[in-house]
Amino acid sequence: MASKLRMAVTRHLGDSMRQLIDDYIHGSEHPDLVVYRRDFDEKFDPEYWEHGIRDMCALGGFYNKRILEVGCGFGWDAVGLSHLGGNAVVAIDILPSMIDGFNECLASARAKGHTLNIEPKVADICSLDEEESFDGIYSSEALEHVHDLTAMFERCYDLLKPGGTLLLRNDSNRFNSSFRESTFEMWKERDTSWEHAEWLRTEIRPVEHANAKPYGAMRQEIIDETGIAFTPDQQAKLVAATAGMIRPEIVKAAETYRDKGTLPTPPKFAWCRNPETGEYAERLLDPFELRDMLKQAGFRNVSLRHGFTKFPFRLANGIAFRPINEFLFDRRGLFLLRADK
Repeated sequence: MASKLRMAVTRHLGDSMRQLIDDYIHGSEHPDLVVYRRDFDEKFDPEYWEHGIRDMCALGGFYNKRILEVGCGFGWDAVGLSHLGGNAVVAIDILPSMIDGFNECLASARAKGHTLNIEPKVADICSLDEEESFDGIYSSEALEHVHDLTAMFERCYDLLKPGGTLLLRNDSNRFNSSFRESTFEMWKERDTSWEHAEWLRTEIRPVEHANAKPYGAMRQEIIDETGIAFTPDQQAKLVAATAGMIRPEIVKAAETYRDKGTLPTPPKFAWCRNPETGEYAERLLDPFELRDMLKQAGFRNVSLRHGFTKFPFRLANGIAFRPINEFLFDRRGLFLLRADK
């Protein structure tokens, strides 16, 4: 009898969550949200998503806490953290277009009677000023875009209350061969293709990417603005060599190439970068390196986990033997990092 009651309650909560997320995601006509909603209508699996949020709440102990979400996008996970965990969520993103759509969806959901304790903000995690004010910090699929991960982790440490928990979820994993190769192909397009830039402007996020250009063309413009006379061959070499750099670094590299004839070497896993804003298109992350960076930032009890959901692979989520971890990451790239202050 008790088992049937638990099943009925779980089913009811699941139905409630599905209705909430459906009301939420259809609450805005923001141009950049339209594509997300199209994916939602075609492919979104609410049961899988809800299961994932419940797992995150359990892993982080995110129940009735004040939580900061970093890189919240249009706010789907913030809705889950608030509704399923009873948390007060401050959700930040560096892109105003994301927060604009977030606010519209949130207002629409509230107008339909949904209670959500969420505060969206346009903010950069590296400069957020709320010392020791959060019980937990959560970030999903955002690390690969962050300009400075060392600064982010140090800031997260300062923002957490003593005893607070940081939880990071990501699948941009350089040890997953399939994802790695597809990412390399995407980088080539983002760096060189005007057709790809037009696709970003018209089909993906027309507000965010309104002025999209190939990153290589942007670096070429910066080099031209230095006024240094390079041959076409020298220019092509310099454009390729400065991939991953931002404007001041590109100017310095151009001067060094003129004076000494030497060129920089782009980072293998992090060269697809907007030279004006510093945002990475999709950096390929090393989960083991991130774990060490968290320790260096002062975090304790730092653990690296897999994100398997099905038996028997789920049994391997907590394994801590690097050769096996690398093998499992090649099978599925999703990883979770948990750390305490």
